[in-house]
Amino acid sequence: MEPEILKKKTSLFSLFLTFAVDNLSATIVYPIFAPLFLDPSQNLLSSDLSLSFKTTILGIFLGVFPFMQFLFAPLLGEYADHHGRKRALILTTFLTFLGYGVCGWSIYHRVLPLIFLGRIVMGVGAANLSVCLSSLSDLSPSSKKRVRYFSYGSAIAGFTFVLGPFVGGKLSDPTINPLFHPYFPMFVGAVLGLLNLLFILFAFEETLEKPSKTPFDFIKGFHNIQLAVKTKAVKHLYLIYFFYLFSWNIIFLFVPAFVVQNFHLSNSSIGDICALLGVCWIFGTGVVYRLLYKVIQTKWILFTSFVLFSAVILLVPLPHHLFSFVVLLGACTTVSGLIWPLCTGAISNAAPRLFQGKVMGISQSLLSFTMMLASVVGGLFLHAHSLVPFAIASLSALVAAGILVRIYPKK
Repeated sequence: MEPEILKKKTSLFSLFLTFAVDNLSATIVYPIFAPLFLDPSQNLLSSDLSLSFKTTILGIFLGVFPFMQFLFAPLLGEYADHHGRKRALILTTFLTFLGYGVCGWSIYHRVLPLIFLGRIVMGVGAANLSVCLSSLSDLSPSSKKRVRYFSYGSAIAGFTFVLGPFVGGKLSDPTINPLFHPYFPMFVGAVLGLLNLLFILFAFEETLEKPSKTPFDFIKGFHNIQLAVKTKAVKHLYLIYFFYLFSWNIIFLFVPAFVVQNFHLSNSSIGDICALLGVCWIFGTGVVYRLLYKVIQTKWILFTSFVLFSAVILLVPLPHHLFSFVVLLGACTTVSGLIWPLCTGAISNAAPRLFQGKVMGISQSLLSFTMMLASVVGGLFLHAHSLVPFAIASLSALVAAGILVRIYPKK
C-alpha cells in the first residue's frame, strides 16, 4: 500500500475512533449516575439529604457535560482552523482520557467534587465534533466522498450512543461479575481514551493546509444561537427544533432516575432499557421515516408525530408494570426518531445553499443547549413528582406542534 494511502486510512480510523470514544463518554454514565445519586446504599450522598436536593444534583451532573460541549465545540473548531486539526485533537483526546480517569477514581473513592470535575473535563474533551467533521472534510477528495465519510461518522456515533448505556449498565453491576462496579466502566473508557490519544499522536496526519486569518471568536456558541434567532428563513424551524429536542431530552435523561425510583432496577437493567430505546430510535429514523416520507407531506407527519408524542408520553409513567412502561416508552422513542430527520431536513432545505455549514453548527449548539437545559429543569422538578418531567415534555411537544401550525399556512 502506498504511504499516502496508508496515512489517509490511519487518519480516517483515528477520527472514527474519536467519534466512538466521545459518544461513549456522553452516555455511559446514564445507568450509573441515577442509582449512584438516588440509592442510599451507594453511600455517595448522605441519607439525610432530601430527594429534591439529590435530583437537583443529578440534573446538574447530567447537564454539565452538554454545557461544556455547547461552550467549547465552536471554540475548538475556531482553534483548529487557526492552529491545526491535530493540535486540537491531541488536546481533546487527552482531556477525554483524563476525564474518564478522574471520574473512575473519584467514584471509587466517593469524592463528589472530583466526579463533577471529571464530567467537566470529559465534556470539554468530547466537544471536538466540529474538529472531526472539518478533518473529514479535509480528507475528502469530492463532495460525494465527504457525505460518505460524514455518514460513517454518524453511524459510528449513533451505534456507540446506543452501546454506551448498555456497556455502562453491565460493567457497573457487581451481580454480573464481582469485578464490576460503578467506577469500572470509567476505567475501561480511560483505556479507550488513551488508545484514541495514541492514534491521534502517531497515526493522524495534519489535514489543515491554510490556517484561518479571521479574528478568533471566543463565544461562538452563543453567536450561533443568536444567528439562529436572526436568520429569517429558518428561525421558526429552529424554534420547533428547540422545543422538540427539549421534550425528548428531558425524557431520555431522566428515564434512569424514574426507573430507579419506581421499579428499583439494577444498573444492568437500566442499561438494557436505554439500549432498547436506541433500537426504537433507529427503527423510527431508519424504517418508519422511509415508509412515510415519500407518501405523506412532511408538515402532516411532523404535526401528527408531535401530537402523538405529546399524548403518549403522558401515559408512559402511569403503568405499575415494567413491561407496559417499556412498551409505551419505546413507542414514544420511535416517534421521536421519526421526528428528528424531518426537523433537520426541513432546516437544511429552508437555509440558503451557502449557509449549510453554519446550519449544522447551529443545530449542534441547540442540541447541546437543550440537553443542558433539560438536565437542570428535570433535576429541579423530578422531586416534586415523578410525572412532572413527562408533563413538561408533553407540553413542549405541543408547543412545537402549535408553532408548526402557525407558520405552515404562511409558507
